[in-house]
Amino acid sequence: HIPSPDALTPAQKQVYQAILRRFAAVFCREETIAQKATLTISAGGVEEFTLKASVIVQKGWTRFEEPKGADKILPDYKKGDEVPLTFAPVEKKTTPPKHYTIETLNNYLKNPFREEKARATEEEGDDAEEYRAMFEGLELGTEATRTGIIDNACRSGYIQLKKDVYTLLDGGKHLIETLLLLGISMDKYKTVQTGKALKSVFHGEMDIDGAVAIAREEIRTVFAQDATHPDRNTGFFGDLVGTCPVCRNEVRKGRYSYHCTARKDGCRFSIPLVLCQRPIPLSAAKSLLETGHSASLTGFVSARTGKTFDASLKIENQKVVFDFSKNTTETL
Repeated sequence: HIPSPDALTPAQKQVYQAILRRFAAVFCREETIAQKATLTISAGGVEEFTLKASVIVQKGWTRFEEPKGADKILPDYKKGDEVPLTFAPVEKKTTPPKHYTIETLNNYLKNPFREEKARATEEEGDDAEEYRAMFEGLELGTEATRTGIIDNACRSGYIQLKKDVYTLLDGGKHLIETLLLLGISMDKYKTVQTGKALKSVFHGEMDIDGAVAIAREEIRTVFAQDATHPDRNTGFFGDLVGTCPVCRNEVRKGRYSYHCTARKDGCRFSIPLVLCQRPIPLSAAKSLLETGHSASLTGFVSARTGKTFDASLKIENQKVVFDFSKNTTETL
């Protein structure tokens, strides 16, 4: 019995139509055919967006019901089609990443490439299996050394454990900033490369000299940067820089600046280690203290315009300021 539309209330009509659509979809004779597709959208040639989903080639039961579930459905676009794009600011509240606990930190060290493997699982094609295999068995440290690595980081003042949660300390932040300043890459890929070499030695696939050669090359690359970029070498913590122009005490390299050692007595003179995103080399700091000015330095970045500029430094009114008298400059 097919009821008259006028005999149904709006709620009843909604239920009836849902049942009718489901019935028609279940007994639909036409097959539903979908293809996996990757859609790349160019937004005015400025930026590209990539979407991976399914495209319905033959509708089948989807004529009566919209597909539901995790699989996303894209329209059947052709190359060159225009796609309506609407960009609008959306106000959202972000949450900081969760701190590592004892369990999650250990799990990360055991499986540092979990996210990469998850992305590889979503990929399809001839290279997908090989890509996933790249991350299998890769870990940071070993079962025997991981506890020591974490304990050493705590003893060194890099992190602390409080109520089962690890937090980053000032010493750890300074270490990270210093490595970035020196251009030293200490990401998980580098660490795993060394670990793989050690495992190869254990399994007899590489001799000890081969593993040492890999480590030696990494160290050589780090120190070679000083020769390649001597104008960015900031020296080592505690290095003597010169004499303070304010109180005549020693100036030494600290964590964030070359500063006067009489700070406890009230002297606040200092030379920043980084100025406008540009490391101030030890040689420039020494020249400032000896002559009152430095040679021209390249690669400063304006905070206002984002443009790079060149400048010398000089001491003026007991402070370090830019000296543009001998440079072609950008306005800060």
